[in-house]
Order: sequence, then structure tokens, then C-alpha cells
Amino acid sequence: MSSQINDICSLPSRVLLATDLADLKQILPVAIGHTLRCKAELKLVHVLPDVNTPDIDPTLLVHADRAVVKHYADTILENAAREAQSAGVKCSWTTRPGHVVEIIREVVKEWNPDRIIIGSHGHEKFQLRILGSVAESIFREIDVPVLAIGPAFQRSLHSASKKARILFATALDRSSRTITKSVLEFAKLHDAELTMLHVMREVAQAHPSSMRVRTYGERMFQEILAGIGPEEHSPTCMIEKGQVVETILRVASAGHFDLIVLGVVSGSSFRREIMPGTAYGIICGAPCPVFVLKEISDRSSTVIPAAS
Repeated sequence: MSSQINDICSLPSRVLLATDLADLKQILPVAIGHTLRCKAELKLVHVLPDVNTPDIDPTLLVHADRAVVKHYADTILENAAREAQSAGVKCSWTTRPGHVVEIIREVVKEWNPDRIIIGSHGHEKFQLRILGSVAESIFREIDVPVLAIGPAFQRSLHSASKKARILFATALDRSSRTITKSVLEFAKLHDAELTMLHVMREVAQAHPSSMRVRTYGERMFQEILAGIGPEEHSPTCMIEKGQVVETILRVASAGHFDLIVLGVVSGSSFRREIMPGTAYGIICGAPCPVFVLKEISDRSSTVIPAAS
């Protein structure tokens, strides 16, 4: 198991915000709030459109003057960096031409961030761009946890004195024990309320397997939580029936959660239960940030961020 998961309560020191510029209004305040709480450094990166790449947005072809495009992007990022600096965040920025994932990987290698923040300002663009091959490649190929801000994100209006609420969607397999312990330690450290949610497939109430599936889920909750910590710090456990995406979003919305945590990315592919439309659907419809926690090796630890 990775050092990230074993030491999840270590604060990140560097946060990389990858932006398409149009999403800055929505995700910059989240990034500023997060880096202030963590006392971390922030870097903004925008990948300039390259007309030679196959994933170029056709609407950008009319802006073929690279100097004009770069000047526009530089101006936007410079203003954004000043906003972050005015709030007390050490912030830098860069614009580079090329393929989005390759450039982000390049910046990650050079700057070594502990977290990547990505987002979107609109549902259609989110599906076509962030939730296409770009996001999948970021999740799979770049060994940095991702905090995704979807188009349905709503900034929390509750009092700062109110406990943050974290929804941890789990497959309840036996490998969930270590990550559950780490997420629980984070919630305890930040005095947050943790709810573990397992979604079981919709089965007719009278079907013989219905009770067996629920019983299995309850037993797995007991096994995973056994010996983790005192009862006063135990999470709330929920087993719901239905479609995974719709159920997680329903619970997150009804419970006014501040953060959704998805399971581990192991190696180069998603765990089966969040492959890939599930994760994308959750991010696209989530009213709060979605944190994709990865199982990787040879990287520093990370803390799950609190929502703004």
C-alpha cells in the first residue's frame, strides 16, 4: 500500500491547479481556500491550444495567432495569481503549448506537487473535455491525487463552526481496511464527521439474494472497522440500493456533504467499481468537491482536503 494512504494526514505543500481559464472563477476560490488551510504553495498551469493535436477544440482554430492566444492566457493567469497572492497564498503560474496531459505530466515532474485540482464551468464542456480522455489520463497516468470540482459544485454556506461532513464511497472489499483507517484518522484530526457508503445493486426485496447481500455488507463494515479506533470516532455506515452514481449523488446532496472521497486507483487502472463512467458521473453531478485517492508508490503523503 502506498505511503500516501498510510500517511494520509500529512499536509500537502504544493498544489497544482490545471485550468482551461474559463473555469477559474469557480475553482480558484477553492484552490485558494485549500492552500491557505494547508499553508501550501499554489501553481497555476494552462495548456495553450496546439492546432496539431487531435483533441483541439475546433472553435479555437479561429484563434490561430499563437502570440495573441498566449498573451490572453498570460494575462488571465497573472491576474489570478495576484488574487491568490492578495489572499496570502504563494502563487506562480505558467502557460505552455502542447497536449494537455503531457504538459501536466511535465509540470508535475518539474514541480513535484502533492495535489492536482481540476474543474469545469459548464456541464457540456466538462463531459467533452475534462471527463474525456484528458481526465482519464490524468487519473491513470499521473501519480498525484486529484481534487475535481464539477459543474454542479456549490460553495458551502454553512457556519465555519459546523463540522465538515465527508462521504466515503467504498466497495467494502478486504483491501478497504487500510484506506478506511486513513480516512477515519483524517476525519478525527479535523473533527469532521465521516460517513461510509456502500451501494449494493438493486435487487427485488423478495429476491433470495437481497438479504444475503445486505448481510454481507454489514459484516464487511464490522470487519473493516474492527480495531480501527474508539467507538466515539467510528463513522456512520450506510448501505443503499440502486445505481451507483445516482445513489452516491443522492446521498451526498441529501446529507449536505462537504467532500466525496472515491476509492483507490491501483496501478494504471481504476478499481472496477469506479471504472470510469462511475467516477466521471459522480464528479459531473457532485454538489461538492470529489477527491480521487490513489494507491501509488514513492510519493509523499497527502491529506484529504476540506471543502470550501
